[in-house]
Amino acid sequence: MEVFYPSCNFARIAPQAAKKMRLEMREALAEAADARGEKPLAICCLRETRVLGDGDVGLYLCQSCREHIHGGATRSLWEWLLERDDFEWPSYEGLSVVIQDCWRDRDHPEVHAAVREALSRMGVSWVEPEDARERSTFCGTRHVEPRTPRQAELMAGHPDFYVRTMPEEVQRELMAERVRELEALAPTILTSCNACTQGIQLGGGDVVHLGELVMGTYAVDLPAAAASYR
Repeated sequence: MEVFYPSCNFARIAPQAAKKMRLEMREALAEAADARGEKPLAICCLRETRVLGDGDVGLYLCQSCREHIHGGATRSLWEWLLERDDFEWPSYEGLSVVIQDCWRDRDHPEVHAAVREALSRMGVSWVEPEDARERSTFCGTRHVEPRTPRQAELMAGHPDFYVRTMPEEVQRELMAERVRELEALAPTILTSCNACTQGIQLGGGDVVHLGELVMGTYAVDLPAAAASYR
């Protein structure tokens, strides 16, 4: 059986996309869940007491949820959607992004591959920064490894790279440094992590979470001929 962990943090970042995602996933997983007398959607991962059994899979879009799934196996929502013949991918032809891979996904090449394949299915062109995939150094205000002299200066005294204990104005400057690095490659920053999204927002970047694209709720000015998702 597959159980979807919908992510409270994603609901805060993108409420419209999160609501649509919950409805679609509840419908997609309902038959198997009903057969076992269980709910297809988990509650908040911090409060979910269910232990998945052998052969069960916890579907997630949030790295924190992945860390809190008990028992069974885990799989990203992006991988699962890519295997669905009945999923209609929105069209974002004309959109170009730079991919911000999460530091917490550095040991998950399957996530890196799925993110890029999902973008290709939607017609999105993309580029990568130097610290992409397994080389990622960034997870918003959860983790930043200095990449510029100014970042190193701001992070002095924080050898654990944990940003949230720092004054907010310092956090904002650290995030702005990251935004400048990414925006040099493309004006729109693509994330697949809530903490990365929040960090880019704090730094003033133009950011879109992959979940918003997948659900077709992201509003962007594209050539009229390419905006078929509207």
